[in-house]
Amino acid sequence: MQIKQAMILLGGKGTRLSDLYPDRPKALVPVAGRPFLAWQLEWLFANKVERVLLAAGHMGAQIKAWISRQPYNNRVSVLIEPKPLGTGGAVKYALGRNRKGTVLVLNGDSLVPNLDFKGMEAGHAASGLPGTIAVTRIENAGRYGAVIFDRNGRITRFEEKKKRGAGWINAGIYLLDASIFSAVRPKIFISIENEIFPALAAGGRLGIFKSKPPLLDMGTPEGLRNMESYLRRHMLGKS
Repeated sequence: MQIKQAMILLGGKGTRLSDLYPDRPKALVPVAGRPFLAWQLEWLFANKVERVLLAAGHMGAQIKAWISRQPYNNRVSVLIEPKPLGTGGAVKYALGRNRKGTVLVLNGDSLVPNLDFKGMEAGHAASGLPGTIAVTRIENAGRYGAVIFDRNGRITRFEEKKKRGAGWINAGIYLLDASIFSAVRPKIFISIENEIFPALAAGGRLGIFKSKPPLLDMGTPEGLRNMESYLRRHMLGKS
């Protein structure tokens, strides 16, 4: 993989898990006996990512302290946003004045164990588009909202959550050209998913990369239970 650094977005408050774990950020919620962030980082390292930037927010000091105690702390940097900036604002803040290159961005509450990182990178480079979203197919796409794309793999629109059957959904992993964020004003709240992506899709500038399921999402108590079950069956002892 040529892109050696990833950025994980950890600014959210994790409100749907706050009743279970009010004393810690979502990234440090235990999953199968370990903080979720440990699973995510070691998954990235296993896929040849060399360095990871954590774009932290809520309870970011806890994340920074935890990283300092890990054996791979020299491969991970923590940047705490000065105020809630949303996913797009967090990327802008982390990039600073950098307007070149491609950044691998991940949501901080999900795993896609079967993602082909090299394939996604090759597909992004071949497309010539400024943004590529990893998508995966699930039976109940309505819970998340569906990603609709044409035969060339260009996203045409995003459907809101509604009752529907199987479909392709956003897996929370993106390859994005830094130039996308040039027009974003510093230190403002802006969402990648709700503002930046729809604008790119409207201009035919956003593509997809299909990944084999599952998508493991620990953003809700049910998702947390499902993720823990999967990790215990398939990944314990392999990291």
